[in-house]
Amino acid sequence: MSKSFFKKCIVAVSGRKTSIDAAMYSIMMARTYNMQIKFVYVVDTATLKFLMNNRFLIADEKSDFEEELTADGKSYLAYVQNLAKAKGVHCETELLYGGVFTEIIKAAEKFEADLIIIGGGGKHSNKKTMLSREENEILVSCGCPVMVVQKPDIEKIFKAF
Repeated sequence: MSKSFFKKCIVAVSGRKTSIDAAMYSIMMARTYNMQIKFVYVVDTATLKFLMNNRFLIADEKSDFEEELTADGKSYLAYVQNLAKAKGVHCETELLYGGVFTEIIKAAEKFEADLIIIGGGGKHSNKKTMLSREENEILVSCGCPVMVVQKPDIEKIFKAF
């Protein structure tokens, strides 16, 4: 087994295809390098609060959206946990509430992660990959290395792994 600089990593799961790709990549890394991984999904209550305070949402809508996002988060975390289990990799999951990049960075510090893995932004009309605001904030604000996974054929590689 190869030695790794990384022992513990946090993987940001958002439900976007790119975050699922990052989860697959992290599972392969964890199995190859005997790393501990923790998948984190953040229910973005900070944005919901902003929308409510600026009267784009009413309180009932905010609650409904938060419930839907919580259900989505649980579903995505269960999905990536099953992916890990299928490859014989133990993982932890955590559903958090707050601002996305803030909560991911706090989770990394609490877990004592030495790596954060995120999915690369999606393709846009100019064919260049762009990171979201949250992904950029993670890159510039965290105290450990950040890996941005941009591997278009990851599903095929993951199935064969």
